[in-house]
Amino acid sequence: MKRSDITNEKVCEAVEQYQKDKDKFPYEILAEKFNCSEKLAYSACERAAKNGLIEYGVSLRTGWLTEKGKEILSAEYKKENKELLNYLLYDAA
Repeated sequence: MKRSDITNEKVCEAVEQYQKDKDKFPYEILAEKFNCSEKLAYSACERAAKNGLIEYGVSLRTGWLTEKGKEILSAEYKKENKELLNYLLYDAA
């Protein structure tokens, strides 16, 4: 498994789940979901933070979504990307 296998969308979902439940840290949620090491999952969280999707104070483990991160989880964003993906996969050929 590579870090790129864990999308920014999945990282944002894990951060949102952490903020709701406070049960497991986002990287623990990702490691469990993707059956990968916590180090790899944490690296995906670092990437999302560098891309401006997560903000944090003292520790990335307890971060929260930025407006850009919330946008990625929005239904409208997902619909637009699904339409683009369908076009690229099926219509553009």
